[in-house]
Amino acid sequence: MATTRSTARLDYRVVALASLPFMGMISFWQVYDGIVPKILTNTFGLDNSVTGAIMALDNLFGLFLLPFFGVLSDRCASRLGRRTPFILLGSALAVVAVPLIAFADKAESLPLLIAMILLTLFAICMYRTMTLAVVADITPRPLRSKADSIQKIVGYAGTGIMLVAIAVMVPSGTHPDYVPLFLMQAALIALGTLVFAWKVREPALVEKMHEQSLEFGIDEDDIERDDSPEAGGTRRITDRSKLWSIVMILGATFFYYMSYNAMTTNVSRYADAFFGMDGGSFAIINMTVILGALFTYVPMANLSLKVGRKKTGLIAGAIMVVCPLIVWLTPGFSPALYGVFLLMGVGLGAFDLCVYPMLLELCDSGSVGRYSGYYYTVSMAAQMVTPILSGVVMDVAPAVLFGYITLMSALMTGSLALARHGDGVLLGDLADKPDKGDLLEEATAASA
Repeated sequence: MATTRSTARLDYRVVALASLPFMGMISFWQVYDGIVPKILTNTFGLDNSVTGAIMALDNLFGLFLLPFFGVLSDRCASRLGRRTPFILLGSALAVVAVPLIAFADKAESLPLLIAMILLTLFAICMYRTMTLAVVADITPRPLRSKADSIQKIVGYAGTGIMLVAIAVMVPSGTHPDYVPLFLMQAALIALGTLVFAWKVREPALVEKMHEQSLEFGIDEDDIERDDSPEAGGTRRITDRSKLWSIVMILGATFFYYMSYNAMTTNVSRYADAFFGMDGGSFAIINMTVILGALFTYVPMANLSLKVGRKKTGLIAGAIMVVCPLIVWLTPGFSPALYGVFLLMGVGLGAFDLCVYPMLLELCDSGSVGRYSGYYYTVSMAAQMVTPILSGVVMDVAPAVLFGYITLMSALMTGSLALARHGDGVLLGDLADKPDKGDLLEEATAASA
């Protein structure tokens, strides 16, 4: 039987370049979550509950703006593409606003600090959803988990740079100068966006994605869509099983961020109180977690192609339950805990790698921005709630913080277990296609 050799494979270079705005955006959160609570507590003397409430303001902001900008980008008809205009404008505003947070701290002006936080988060909300959507837009569905792994590696490499900067540039003391650190963060955002604008041509890459999808037997143009003009390209999903899966995947996303953000928001104060880590030394814990995630993205992406995203996510969820439980039950600090935090990073990275592509599997190519907005709306809702709840835990029983993280991880894993759809095309499915010839070989090469 004659076979047709597929050339559809992941272009690592293009995905990496398209991921640079994500790198600038995601690295900001380590600086924000690690430093701003210390500013609020040490500079302005606020207690943990009030600090948690202020930290939740950014998430309340994003709760409304993320879906708005997601839908707006789906309807964008710019010659630069759907996502690029938002990335360029949002990044430019962030580069200006981010350093002003540190200047507000130096001036000891709480109103100015809150204003700068809100301005910064408006800017980031403008393009946060688009940093994910643009990579999904240019990647065929079967390769999205793989592309997501490359995007996460690029993003968290930038995060690692900023964590090292925190550890090196933040001295001990109650009121260090954070201006150099925040200027460096702004420079990282600017550099990533400038290279993206120079090298990435979104419309041409989207067209190439459609051509590659045909080689997988997927015609994006033929996927059912809602034909109402006000829908912005979203197909109307009526299958109750798929709707249930969407709800469960979003539920898993919610509890993922309830767990993860509780750690990032409180680890600096927890490490100071229970591990004796002052200044920026707490960043070593975060760096260990990030390293665990970086090492696991590619192998877990390969595993998801073989056994499915759901099974891979459940394995990761089990790891995320066990690791914080060990930290909670271990008295004091031991160097062995770095191994636990490294493994915790494996679970965090692998789970995040699975849930977003599972959600996108249930939408069409014209509604990626909308569903990315749903994803980030749910994550922001979680990050609005968990700083307050975990802040109360830190006030009432700070030793129970990792018990709280364990509970959220268990709820996250249970939600994913109830999802019925979202795995997409597996390597085994490709092998069974008689008209695809060497497609399995090509897909395997793309995953190597």
